[in-house]
Amino acid sequence: MINAIQSFSNENQGNLPTKIIIYRDGVGEGMRDQIIEKEISQFKEVLKPIYNTVTGIPPITLVVVNKRINQRMFVQGPSGRGMENPQPGSIIDANLVENQKDNECFDFFLVPQQTTQGCVTPTHFYVSLNESKDLSKQALENVTYAFCYMYSNWSGSIKVPAPCQYAHKIAEYHYSFDTNAIKKQQHIDLKQLCYNTNFRDNFYYL
Repeated sequence: MINAIQSFSNENQGNLPTKIIIYRDGVGEGMRDQIIEKEISQFKEVLKPIYNTVTGIPPITLVVVNKRINQRMFVQGPSGRGMENPQPGSIIDANLVENQKDNECFDFFLVPQQTTQGCVTPTHFYVSLNESKDLSKQALENVTYAFCYMYSNWSGSIKVPAPCQYAHKIAEYHYSFDTNAIKKQQHIDLKQLCYNTNFRDNFYYL
């Protein structure tokens, strides 16, 4: 977290983030509260020394991403003939969702990608924490959809926001790299597996 904040500051004339949005993948329904209690509280402790006591730490928005769901979305075809897949950018954020009361805790279904064969599977986004009072539901939905177009390895949109896919890639890269390194040497200093800091701001793992 500290490295990410420092990198942001270096790229923005020394300015620190005024809002932090975290897309958290791989979380079941029963773990949502645990993420807030454990992970978010740890993030806030880390941020305290970076931000002064006057401004305080920036508001944090936590979005839980779940792409393995059973729900499907359809739209009626032209002239009422049959059912079709909805177009990319289609959103359901009312009636069928779990929570739609306010901007602090809500969820929505999003179809970010184009599907030419079979039934499209939407992605479920559950906003379990939104401390940004001026960040509306519609604004978060729009930025989430925009993130789906920012993955460098694909020219169009993907099923999850780019930060989630980057996290998967770097985890997969280090798992395979570190595992092979450990197999070659039974007694290895784990510090040797740390990547070069010169690569920290590059997509070397792609």
